[in-house]
Amino acid sequence: MDIIKSIQHRRSARTYNSESLKPSDSMILEEFINTNKTGINGESIDFVLFEKSVSKTPMKIPYGLIRNNKTYIFGKTNPTAISRTNYGYLLEKIVLKATELKLGTCWVGMFDKEYFNDIQVDNNLVIPAIVVIGYAKEKMPVKEKLIRKAVGANKRKSWEMLFFNYETGDVLNSESVNLYTEALEMMRMAPSSGNTQPWRIFYSSVTNEFHFFKKITNLAYESKGMHDIDMGIAMSHFELVSLKTGLNGTWMQHKTEKMKPNGDLHYVITWKCK
Repeated sequence: MDIIKSIQHRRSARTYNSESLKPSDSMILEEFINTNKTGINGESIDFVLFEKSVSKTPMKIPYGLIRNNKTYIFGKTNPTAISRTNYGYLLEKIVLKATELKLGTCWVGMFDKEYFNDIQVDNNLVIPAIVVIGYAKEKMPVKEKLIRKAVGANKRKSWEMLFFNYETGDVLNSESVNLYTEALEMMRMAPSSGNTQPWRIFYSSVTNEFHFFKKITNLAYESKGMHDIDMGIAMSHFELVSLKTGLNGTWMQHKTEKMKPNGDLHYVITWKCK
């Protein structure tokens, strides 16, 4: 997978051709899904491709409709912050694999549960989000263009708003992390709920570590655990591009109370550079 091209080409598609996935595409995706189950703390999450007949009533989402698709990807996991982070971390890798196959996708965090009442979920598990997948219309409908504009689908926060020096709190000088500039830039392009981009990254030159913090930017999204999913999505971009460019590292967690800054930032995880 040329991960950088997949990240650059991915966009949220909301209008699809009403056809099932080709067997060849389904097979490749299912093989990838079967090797992509383990989260950052060893948690295992099984994802499935789920086909549903096109309904006369399209699935409603808060910012419009998803039209004509048949297939979804989802998993079931525990209702905890770390499980939701793992969910985003793993499912975004599947999304990028689908992008490589020239499939359209769309993350949906607030979805109509009744639309999926034929899916059984144990009482102690949840489906944190779903991904719509299929063959997107080659020409984007005018209504979809308007929706994308309304939700700011192409907007991303600047480097100065996301990346900082851990020791000083100043904006991170890109030259000080020259080898990781591309990984950080591809993380900046990651999708998130309402494009809120809740991740804030602090690099420590003393320990050679990137510390990932969550900033609550939307209370509704936070209450539904969507910011945790977003953190996982950002982590997958950072890891995939780092490894692609030969920069090995591992995920680890420090004791939260020892991590600065505090205030409105919540420590999540650390990437230890090797």
